[in-house]
Amino acid sequence: MTADAPAAVRPEPPRPPSRFLCEAGDIEVEAFGRRFGGHACRFDVAAYRDELFAEHAVAFAPQLERAVPKRRSEFLAGRVCAGRALARIGATAATVAIGRDREPLWPPGVAASITHAGDRALCVAMPAADTLGLGVDIERPMDARRAADIRAVVVDAAEWALIEAGFADPAAGLGAVFSAKESLYKALFAQVRRVFGFDAMRLARIEPQRLEFVCAEDLAAGVRRGQRYAAHYRFDADGGVLSLVWLPRPG
Repeated sequence: MTADAPAAVRPEPPRPPSRFLCEAGDIEVEAFGRRFGGHACRFDVAAYRDELFAEHAVAFAPQLERAVPKRRSEFLAGRVCAGRALARIGATAATVAIGRDREPLWPPGVAASITHAGDRALCVAMPAADTLGLGVDIERPMDARRAADIRAVVVDAAEWALIEAGFADPAAGLGAVFSAKESLYKALFAQVRRVFGFDAMRLARIEPQRLEFVCAEDLAAGVRRGQRYAAHYRFDADGGVLSLVWLPRPG
């Protein structure tokens, strides 16, 4: 009697390429008389799975252990954009880690910023030789209902009056100001090193694709009450907004 031959093991069919990322590509933002390069993408939360971190050579951060798939998706898409934005300027990093205050830890000599909203993620990066701070933010279209919900948190009565006078659609204008204050926070964080609220930066002037703010309190040695800061903004075709703040290094 002979032993039965072992059953043939059929190899698993190859897994189809991930559809998690789409519409990915390099971008440039023109602002402050120069061009800021980066990378942007759209992502599909429904296509997310944890294995995608390894497939995209992105470290799975310990801070994500309890995060829901949406947050993991946002993080992964943002870090993929960051890696490709860094590659554009010849910078490499095994991973863009998370700092004590949840800020991205960039390679030495690099100024960069990540943002995501809805199904979009984006990162801009540049050499830091002449840059003190860089912040970018994208926001989904702001409708009147959401504007009413958050207005008192983002602006005071005087700021809202400026928005009503300066934008044909005040809700969209509030979205631009909200985004610009987020970009300011990111650009200034390396100096301030603490959380500060929307009321720390007050809207002072509105121009086409440019918002001007005045600092309302002393935040750090180099960020004092009365200092003025500018933010570039632009609306997308769908009504979403992108803002960018660049702080040049003195001298």
